Amino acid sequence: ESRISAVLTFFRYQLSSKLFNHKLIINWVNNTKFIVSKGESGITGNLYCGLMEYVDMSFLIHYLDDTDVFYDIGANVGAYTILASGVKGAKSYPFEPVPDTYNKLIDQIKINHIDNLVIPRNNGLGNEIGTLRFTNNLNCQNKVIFDLEDSDSTLVDVLTLDSIDYPNDHSLVKIDVEGYEKFIIEGGKDFFSSSNVNALIIEINGSGKNYAIDDHDLHNSIVSYGFQPIAYDPFFRKIKIMDTFNESGNTIYVKDIGLTKKRVSTAPKIIIHTANGLII
Repeated sequence: ESRISAVLTFFRYQLSSKLFNHKLIINWVNNTKFIVSKGESGITGNLYCGLMEYVDMSFLIHYLDDTDVFYDIGANVGAYTILASGVKGAKSYPFEPVPDTYNKLIDQIKINHIDNLVIPRNNGLGNEIGTLRFTNNLNCQNKVIFDLEDSDSTLVDVLTLDSIDYPNDHSLVKIDVEGYEKFIIEGGKDFFSSSNVNALIIEINGSGKNYAIDDHDLHNSIVSYGFQPIAYDPFFRKIKIMDTFNESGNTIYVKDIGLTKKRVSTAPKIIIHTANGLII
């Protein structure tokens, strides 16, 4: 039934976007919403699937509470920020470098009335303060480039995690920057050494080779701060320690396994309206 519903949703949205070419407002998780427009692959999957990155998003929902801070690095239009602040009531710091995408992020924040919880930054992050050039035309796969002559790109001010506020509250970090992840880890030595930074969701899928970064080197950098990679089962809320990172997609890392198990096992259930009212 859920598969049929997803197919019907796909055709309804495709027909609507082709005929009317307008934005749609979709009821999502609990009382949150998201705005979706034609071509926005960074959030459209949540319309079809409920939670586009089901395991990782479920982990965030089950793990966070309203006393926490969420760092959304490579936020795109803010799907994870909506979940962190709109569903869980956590404070969020989304970083989105591309101006057009950043403006869409602001719209998502406003429609969910979470302005009081979200502090958005139109910046990139890296291993040193300065500027970097980002593509404009790759949607959720915009990334750092070194071709200074690329006309379809934007020069962006870049910070480091160690240059922003120290994580004084319990924190979860999500990093999805199309292969540039290791530079962000390098710019956050004090940040990731903090005992308050207990959980990390990060993309490790071979795209680091574009910047001469090996996935195993990135993994070793992460575990040097005390993180362990885990597999998460959202339905049974079970955690299993893994030997290494997930080679396709995201990997979840945590420092305190016991605390993490306690948090995910006691979190209240939520309703995913785009998944036919699925409760997890």
